[in-house]
This record gives sequence, structure tokens and C-alpha cells, in this order.
Amino acid sequence: MDNLDNQIVNIFKNEIQIKRIRKELKQLEILDKKEFKITLKQLSNNLQIIVEMQPVVQLNQGKPIKFCLYLDNKFPFVFPKVHVLSHLTKPTLADGRDYIEDVLHQQWSPSILLNEIIQKFPKFLDQVRHHKDNRDQLLSLGKYNQDQEYEGQLGLEDVEFFQCKEIINGRSYQKIIQLSNSHILMLESQNKVLNLQSIQPTKDLVKVEKIDNSAVLTWKSDDNFRSQTLTLQNIDQFMDSILLYKTGSSGKKIQEEEVTLQKFENFEIQKLLDQVSYYEKQLEQELTPQILNSLMNSYQQAIEYFSAVSDEDFKEYVMRLQNLIGREDVQKILSNKL
Repeated sequence: MDNLDNQIVNIFKNEIQIKRIRKELKQLEILDKKEFKITLKQLSNNLQIIVEMQPVVQLNQGKPIKFCLYLDNKFPFVFPKVHVLSHLTKPTLADGRDYIEDVLHQQWSPSILLNEIIQKFPKFLDQVRHHKDNRDQLLSLGKYNQDQEYEGQLGLEDVEFFQCKEIINGRSYQKIIQLSNSHILMLESQNKVLNLQSIQPTKDLVKVEKIDNSAVLTWKSDDNFRSQTLTLQNIDQFMDSILLYKTGSSGKKIQEEEVTLQKFENFEIQKLLDQVSYYEKQLEQELTPQILNSLMNSYQQAIEYFSAVSDEDFKEYVMRLQNLIGREDVQKILSNKL
């Protein structure tokens, strides 16, 4: 307890802040310890409250789910941030976005205590589970705070960092790039503090080329194309990683010189995933040969698509199809068709 109090005093200098934090941490003790396991961690001059929860069906493959409440050393004069640390969905939510407003369904105010935020995590996970196959909805959740300090030591499961130099108008600028299958961030270190300079959805990356020790990334936004040149010492590792986050396959499986995914450029994958969700719900209400066939066909289309662009999602829909076929009531219908 003495060590914790020393951390609080070291982080929060103002007496008003210290009293508030002590009150907040006391309130956390009323939470159900079986539902929420709380751990405190000091990051530089900020406080991270890690909240570990039990697994949720259809999320995180049966592993515990971790959130963190990130308290800037100016808290409560600035809002806390909510980050997802665990792998839950694809595209990932564990990418540094702040979900405080999605959790609260309103803007934070100093009257809202931290334990109140934590108690809303289960409803947020229900929302995520409901939309787990809706990529656009998952990408719409949360926000980044561009041109502000960015914490690079949160312990996010689904990101990777690379030191690089960005070439702009013939001049090189030292940067750090964060990769994930949802967003690609460009960060700059100033006085040992990371600042978030730019955010780009990974889906907007349409081409990757390796030229010597450089990577040329081509981005598409609306009908406009933009090229970005990065130089890296570990270029091969970077190419493998960025292709993995973009397509689900490493550069060893895909020709590194040019990756465009032209074959699937016009494939409406979100429409197919919506179709899968629709037939799954229909099947829960009524099991008929027509609905069964439609769902099996949809699974097969998803398998064909993801087998080419994403190993991980390929396995997900294979598993769904296998589980469906393994059901006793489904086997009866299939045997009657023979």
C-alpha cells in the first residue's frame, strides 16, 4: 500500500488530484473480484489500470479479456482513456484507439468515477460481439488523438512497431510506424515522448513494393492515390509484417514486389458477412433445409475468399462450418437429402 501511495504522489503532483485518485482506487475495491481483476502499473509519469475479465463467447478464443484505463498525470483535469489490450476481432480493437465514449455512450465528465466506467465494459463487449463480423462498424469504434502524445507501451496484443525513416521531398525524417490489421500509424519521438502524426486505415493500403532497403506504400482514399517511401534496416521483417497485417499472409507466400489483391478488388465481403449473420440468426429460429443450404453456401464462399487473403479468418469459417455439420439435427437433414 505504501508503494502504491508513493506511485500516486510521484505521478499526480496536485493535492486535488491525489485525493481524487485515492478515492477512485478505494471505489475500485467494491467491484466484484470474480468479474474484474484489477492491476495497477506506472507508465512513465502516467497510471495504467489494467482490468482483466472472463472470456466472452465468440470473442478472444476462450482467453481472459484485458482492458486498460489510462490516466494521464493531469487526470481528472483531462479525461481518462479506455484501451482494449486483447485480441478480440478482425480488424482488431487492440490498436491504441480510445473507446471511452463508446463505453459510456456519452462524453466523460469528472462526475463519472472509474468504477462506473469499468462496470460498463461487459455491455461494450456485448456490442462488439454483436458486430464482430461487421468490419466497418468495428473500424468506426473509438478514436485516435492526432497530434497528441501517444503511449507506445500499453501492451497491445495486435500491433508491431518499426523504426524507419520517411522520405519526403528528398529529405529523411526519423519515424516509428505502428502496424496492425486495422490502422497504420506514423509516430515521431520528441524528447522521449511519442506524438501521433498520422493515421491511415490498413484497408486503404493497396500496394506494397520493396526497392533495396526501402518500402514504397501506395494508399488509396476515395479516388486519390498517394505514395509513401520508408527506409528500414530490417526491411525483410517489415515486408513480412505489413503483408501479414494487410492480407493475412506473409511476404514469403506472396510475391513481395507487388501486392494488389486485384482478384478480390470488387468482392463485396461485407455483404457476404452480413449474409452469414442473417442466416445464422434465421437458423437459430428455425432449422430448414433451405436456410441450412444458404448458410453452408455462405460459409463456403467466406472460406474461399479468406483462404486467399487471410489464414486466420479462413480457419474461423472452416470451424463454423464444421461445428454446423457436426450438429445432430443438421446431420438428420443432410442424411435425408441423400
